[in-house]
Amino acid sequence: MHSTVRALALIVAVAAGFIGGCKSPEVPSPYTGTNRYLCCNLYYEKTTTTDASWQVGTKVPFGTPVYINRVRRNAVEFTPQGYPTLTIAYKYGDKSVPFDTYLDRLFPEHDPRKMLRKVPAKRVQAIEQGLVEPGMTKDQVMMALGVPPGHRTPSLDSPTWTYWRNRWDTMTIYFVGDKVERVSR
Repeated sequence: MHSTVRALALIVAVAAGFIGGCKSPEVPSPYTGTNRYLCCNLYYEKTTTTDASWQVGTKVPFGTPVYINRVRRNAVEFTPQGYPTLTIAYKYGDKSVPFDTYLDRLFPEHDPRKMLRKVPAKRVQAIEQGLVEPGMTKDQVMMALGVPPGHRTPSLDSPTWTYWRNRWDTMTIYFVGDKVERVSR
């Protein structure tokens, strides 16, 4: 009787740990098992990060080929070529931008570097370094800084995009049409 109770308690404990450890269930997604590219410079401090797009930690450069391992209801696990497997928890944009829209922005089918063929080398270098300067297009800003967090910039049509420099400081990019007018830190 004692061993049966202990076995049952162990099963319950393992099941509770398994259920508690899963942030969300895996969902069918056309992204799962595909090869894509990273739209933008992506920074991470730990292998699990969020869509806040903090500009700190190790940088994975825009245009890096990625393999998308799995998609969950509110997270995506992917492996950038030459980097560890990363997970992005979709935490900040979930109320304003659909997760599929975020994934479309983050993982384009084609290498975004191709969009820079006619861009001056100095501008490309700024993008690679994660810098924004007046005259950059919205696409170039996204390559440099990442997908703007949906809770601060719900629409890419907005004349201002707000990014988190780190957990405490933000910066705002002001556009006139499609071009950067100024950056406020």
